[in-house]
Amino acid sequence: MSAFSHVSTQQSLTGPWPDVATARSFLKVLAAYPAGSVLPEAVRSVDVQTLAAWLKRADLGPLAYAASGLGWPELTRLLQPDVYSAMAEMSLRLNNVREISGVLSEAGIPALWLKGVALGQTIYPEAWLRTMSDVDVWLPEEWMAAALTALQRRGYQMHAGREERPLALQQLSQGEIKLTRSGEYPQLVELHWGPLAGWWMARTTAVDSLAMWARRESLPGVPGGYQLEAVDMTLQVAVHLAINHGFQAGAVRGLIDLARLAQQRGVDWGEVAERAAAWRVGTAVSTVLELLDQLIGVAGMEEKLGGIRPSAVRRYLLRRLVTPESVLAGRDVRQGWQRYALLLLLVDRPRDAARLLWRTVWPEAAWLAARYGEPTGHGRHLWRLVRRRAV
Repeated sequence: MSAFSHVSTQQSLTGPWPDVATARSFLKVLAAYPAGSVLPEAVRSVDVQTLAAWLKRADLGPLAYAASGLGWPELTRLLQPDVYSAMAEMSLRLNNVREISGVLSEAGIPALWLKGVALGQTIYPEAWLRTMSDVDVWLPEEWMAAALTALQRRGYQMHAGREERPLALQQLSQGEIKLTRSGEYPQLVELHWGPLAGWWMARTTAVDSLAMWARRESLPGVPGGYQLEAVDMTLQVAVHLAINHGFQAGAVRGLIDLARLAQQRGVDWGEVAERAAAWRVGTAVSTVLELLDQLIGVAGMEEKLGGIRPSAVRRYLLRRLVTPESVLAGRDVRQGWQRYALLLLLVDRPRDAARLLWRTVWPEAAWLAARYGEPTGHGRHLWRLVRRRAV
């Protein structure tokens, strides 16, 4: 039996899928496109309108349209408007990327493009097959101010963030600056201080961002632009899917990204496990890759990952929150106690979980100063937590 074998739960599927096996047979076709794009007969028994709606929600409409080809005319007809929209939007996004890249290059600022920009340009036959809602670029910290100035001259304005996430706090957690430019086609670009952001990352892991930057590779189609090396990109996609999106928003598309990364760029799974362990993201990464194995399957991956799998008890508890069924159904565990439970279960070391809990109620002095705009005591923060709970 596979070490990644799934223990059945009582969760029921919603949407078009009668079972995980049928979904898996379809997702394998999408992940392999354009090779082997013959749709399995089991998938053809699925209600086509429900399937089309699910594909649109999962941001997989364009890829499914291409993969279904002439073999399922009704599905391609239902997805065609989504495809036209994706083509138009991607054309705008890529023009936006090239403009920003030119601005940064002219100022001598190196830029590493993340997520959809890099994935669409490298592992899909056409960029519009991999949709994205904004563009993300990682800049060295010493170049951030110059990049901001250069883009503001081109009409971009800083996007007002939420009160609880001021800019100084974003910088401490390797977050991002959101810039928008209004017009007939509004644009959004995020300038990132690092490839993996957030206080879960800052308080529980040891991600080597400097090494990731040093391993960067040229990004085809974007003159002067860079992308992450294949193993680093695999880790970035997996951790982002687990921690930032909580296995919900775009989770199935993220799994297809990982499968296509392995096919198109080649991924050393032993190196994935080694870096994940060193960076203390092994539990998050192995949980994502277990889902990848269950919902798509990647040859040669499973046997390399034994060293980063959590204990049987931890896997059991994680399966109460995240399963193939829950991912297919789009179940959201990012609210309330489930979100906190998930983040604690994904930490590699118990002492880091304890630290995460402690710092939630008793943050670092630098966190307090950045959050409230001035040096302050813990009493102010504790009072806000109490008030939030009382509302």
